[in-house]
Amino acid sequence: MKERKKYMKRILLTALLLIIFIVSCGEKKSADSNVIKIGVIAPLTGNYAQYGTAVKDGVELKVNEINKAGGINGKKIELIIADSKGDVQESVNAFKKMVSQDKVTAVIGEVVSATTQAISDLAQTAKVPLISATATSIDVTKGKDYVFRTTFTDPYQGTATAKYIHSKGIKSVAILTNSSNDYSVGVANAFKEQAAKDGINIVEEKYTGDDKNFKAILTKLKGQNTEAMFIPDYYNTIGLIISQARDLGINTRYFGGDGWDGIQTDFGEVAEGAVFASQFSAEDTSEIVQKFINSYKTEYKKEPTMFAALGYDTVEILGTALKSSKDLTGSSIKEALNNVNGIELITGKLKFDADRNPEKSVTFIEIKGGKLTLKEKF
Repeated sequence: MKERKKYMKRILLTALLLIIFIVSCGEKKSADSNVIKIGVIAPLTGNYAQYGTAVKDGVELKVNEINKAGGINGKKIELIIADSKGDVQESVNAFKKMVSQDKVTAVIGEVVSATTQAISDLAQTAKVPLISATATSIDVTKGKDYVFRTTFTDPYQGTATAKYIHSKGIKSVAILTNSSNDYSVGVANAFKEQAAKDGINIVEEKYTGDDKNFKAILTKLKGQNTEAMFIPDYYNTIGLIISQARDLGINTRYFGGDGWDGIQTDFGEVAEGAVFASQFSAEDTSEIVQKFINSYKTEYKKEPTMFAALGYDTVEILGTALKSSKDLTGSSIKEALNNVNGIELITGKLKFDADRNPEKSVTFIEIKGGKLTLKEKF
């Protein structure tokens, strides 16, 4: 009799635990159904941390605004953030985990072109919408209808910068290209192609990402007596190059691409007078830009960079698509993203081309007094 009672108690206890498990799973499912999970992959440590952190800050600022306003169709956005360290394999691992374990609806990332290209093929295969705030290589979106970007491309800005330099009457330019960097090569190639059309004489020297001493190639370029120097690379390398160029007495006119954003932090004085292509200026007086700047400064106690603005805009694009998407499947979100055109962003009015790349005006920024100032829109 006692054994029978013990047996019945065990059955009742097992049944009770099963009920609790089912209820808790139902509660979890219900809780999950009230959120939209979005992955964010960015280099938060390592050589590109300044870019990645700025993008993350911009993303989080906009997500907080959306959630405070009630979310997307009543659902709050939950961010799943991973630090790629600027490493291709880390980016790949993060993407796979987000899709297989975290079950994200879409992914914002990566930040630089090499790591973005590594996960763009995965996104296409998995049919998970991927939108990069800042990766500029033309190959990121090419042939991948699930992949979008917020920034303009390498060819777009390289061509625009060559046209801009030509408009200033400059007829000869020395180019320094990082042959191991997709971004640098892509911008340089587009620049050279347009410069040839405009009759600008080009002299080019190349280096790799491992180089720290540039004086040999700078000395060669100094002897060419060109009117300007174009350096399409990231700000930390550019700072070293210009510092060494100044030491050699090369006081030419310096130009660059959007990778220069951030140079004012450590190399503002040495880069005085340089001009680079961008999509954002803190001196833009439009209401939407000034509202963003004030919100960003209140939240982070610092000035936003172009990368923060692009992160913010990326959530604006994705959020707009999610609101109009018929459901939260990858295919529906992809179609909704294709229809997000004409909205006003911090970095300019959005218009996607056939390869899901935005067409925007280019803002040229000049470094004056260690600060970034609006030169002109082109």
